[in-house]
Amino acid sequence: MQFEKMITEGSNTASAEIDRVSTLEMCRIINDEDKTVPLAVERVLPDIAAAIDVIHAQVSGGGRLIYLGAGTSGRLGILDASECPPTYGVKPGLVVGLIAGGEYAIKHAVEGAEDSREGGVNDLKNINLTAQDVVVGIAAVVVRRM
Repeated sequence: MQFEKMITEGSNTASAEIDRVSTLEMCRIINDEDKTVPLAVERVLPDIAAAIDVIHAQVSGGGRLIYLGAGTSGRLGILDASECPPTYGVKPGLVVGLIAGGEYAIKHAVEGAEDSREGGVNDLKNINLTAQDVVVGIAAVVVRRM
């Protein structure tokens, strides 16, 4: 991963005029952008496999999988964590979702919460983070094409 080439916020030039086109063209724009996802995933499959191996080793040794995110990314982590017990039969608490801004941020926008280093540290202290746990940050990022 080339983190120095990632940006976390920005406009997509492919959809800049989406509010000015027909509904059918809007659907085409969205579909064309959706087609880029499998190719992006394919490019980082070795990184994904390595992450899975680390998570498996840590969880097998008694650790937990902790998702951290802000806004929609945090909400998706909470959603995934809450679905793991009924879907995969894992014990509750094995997968934990945390969102910047706390429980209030699950239903409300809390602008700037992701910039609070103290908030993130406190969230991890509150769940008694251990060296066996694996923390996965979830964020929407774009890799700049250079």
